[in-house]
Amino acid sequence: MRPTLTKDMNVQSFKDYYWLKEDLKTLCSEHGMNDSGSKVELADRIELFLRTGVRPT
Repeated sequence: MRPTLTKDMNVQSFKDYYWLKEDLKTLCSEHGMNDSGSKVELADRIELFLRTGVRPT
């Protein structure tokens, strides 16, 4: 079963699961990140955020 996508999740858990683009956009929106772009761009943005806590611009 896939975990809930949150800002507190571990990077490896994030990478281990398949996420819908809408899930990625929602997390970006909720945490002040740009929610536009391809699914890969959104995933890269979230991975950076999970690793560093920095919101990419």
